[in-house]
Amino acid sequence: MKTMFALLIGIVSSVTLSSGPTYGAGTPNLTRSVSGGGVTVKVTQLKDVTDDLRFSVALDTHSVNLDVYDLKALSVLRDPTGAVMQPTEVENKGSGHHRQIVLIFPRASADWKWLEVVIKDVAGVKERTFRWERN
Repeated sequence: MKTMFALLIGIVSSVTLSSGPTYGAGTPNLTRSVSGGGVTVKVTQLKDVTDDLRFSVALDTHSVNLDVYDLKALSVLRDPTGAVMQPTEVENKGSGHHRQIVLIFPRASADWKWLEVVIKDVAGVKERTFRWERN
């Protein structure tokens, strides 16, 4: 009975649901992190549920006022075709030392092999690059 229960749990845990292709599909961790200048920036590729691309950005620090950074102006999405896209929309939460932002970009070309979210000039760090490979 224990063996059958363990087998059933293994089968159920291997089933995933998806509404469409995602960047890094099959990758257990879709979060990338870069620290520098006293600020940690974590970017998570969000599940595709719309026609655009969404990335959650968390900025954390204990020494820098993060309110001065306009991530809509400081962020781009790059793909291997050479396209560089600005966010079309930004959703902001939090302030001061802890901010949550969702960057919304137009959908990339269908033949991408990788995508990069690039955030520039936050806390003295010229460029932070967060990359997802297509699986």
